[in-house]
Amino acid sequence: MVEIIDLSTLSPKPVIVRIGNGDEIEEIDLTIVPARGTLLLTQATQKFGGWDKIPDDEMIPAIAAICKQSNPKITAEWLETKLTRPQLAGLTAVVQMQAYRHWGGGNRQTPKQEGGAKNP
Repeated sequence: MVEIIDLSTLSPKPVIVRIGNGDEIEEIDLTIVPARGTLLLTQATQKFGGWDKIPDDEMIPAIAAICKQSNPKITAEWLETKLTRPQLAGLTAVVQMQAYRHWGGGNRQTPKQEGGAKNP
């Protein structure tokens, strides 16, 4: 018997973040933070001994790489030149929350089982 575990049913609520100022407002879909981004942030957190101890020259490119997945305009330079320090801190907090969020609820299904005793 084959057991199928369908993780695609864990559907988080959409999270759209608007950043920028004046006429230069951009939207970023942070509903799903790519695993690569989460792993990079985890490594940096371990390397520097805490999330709040990661230097800007490593944090900003990591945040930009995550944001760029949904909005190619977002680069480290864009973040540094278009956002205020409080906006950047807010974006960092949202990214952190989304990257380490435990998904629960959603549209859960029990695992499906397929096949009979083909190869007992």
